[in-house]
Amino acid sequence: MESPEAEILRILDRVLAVVRAAPQDLSWQARYSDEQELIDDLSDYAGRLRLHDLSRLDELRFEFAPTGSLCEIAASSGWLDLYTVLGNRFDELYAQLRKPADGA
Repeated sequence: MESPEAEILRILDRVLAVVRAAPQDLSWQARYSDEQELIDDLSDYAGRLRLHDLSRLDELRFEFAPTGSLCEIAASSGWLDLYTVLGNRFDELYAQLRKPADGA
């Protein structure tokens, strides 16, 4: 069974593949000024996860939120259905990583 961190990394790799495969419409969000900035940020998230560094996980959660930049980019760039599946899975994995150690 894959760890939540590893699965989030797979999600990020999938998003990066989509973003790199075709031009992205960034006009409906304000965070990224161009595609390279988006790719660099997603790559940073992925690189940190590869090192088991969860310091930006809360920020990444916001990016995957229904009002976050990734949602806006996916909706305007034609991959909203894929984003929805990946975002929902990300939410489940995030909850697993952030649950209290005592299970409360």
